[in-house]
Amino acid sequence: MGGDAAGFAGTATATSSTSLTMTAAGWTTDAYIGHIITTGVVYGVITTNSATVATVDRWYTPGSPGGAAGTTPGNVAFAIMPGNAPYWYMALTTDATAAGATDTTLPSEYTVAGGGLIRKLATYAHTTGAASYSLAATFTVNGSDTGLPKTIAKIGIFNTLTGATGRIQFETLLSTTATLSAIGDQLTVTDTVSL
Repeated sequence: MGGDAAGFAGTATATSSTSLTMTAAGWTTDAYIGHIITTGVVYGVITTNSATVATVDRWYTPGSPGGAAGTTPGNVAFAIMPGNAPYWYMALTTDATAAGATDTTLPSEYTVAGGGLIRKLATYAHTTGAASYSLAATFTVNGSDTGLPKTIAKIGIFNTLTGATGRIQFETLLSTTATLSAIGDQLTVTDTVSL
């Protein structure tokens, strides 16, 4: 959970909505997967890196990690933080197979752009002295969701908001499946992690 490399600081030579480049950075390929790269105004979670390019899932506004994407930074000073980004995004799937120890993605994750069932920021809760914490999220079917009805069987917890990116921390079968059939149907999932 601490990451594969220590931090790094430099100045970007190019940026895009999903990358930051530093010519001659000399990074070890994929050493920074899961790390946060910050410009001080926005940050991204590194999904892969080459010797000179860090690819992020998107740019986040620090005060709103579940909201709209942040503005693409310019060629500014940046820092790659040591350690991994928090695992606080929940994803849904209709896949009902048991979690696999070698899974790196959530099989058949729901990723329809603009849908109410896509990956979202979960609410963290912990009681002092308790040997557990929970992540909870409410998903609401909207007009962009396709292929209804959907029978949700499993969730995954990730360190990125954008579907099909990031590292998966947990993959959990729901104790009871939930079928969502119409616009406005809601599903609230609470994932409790025992320590």
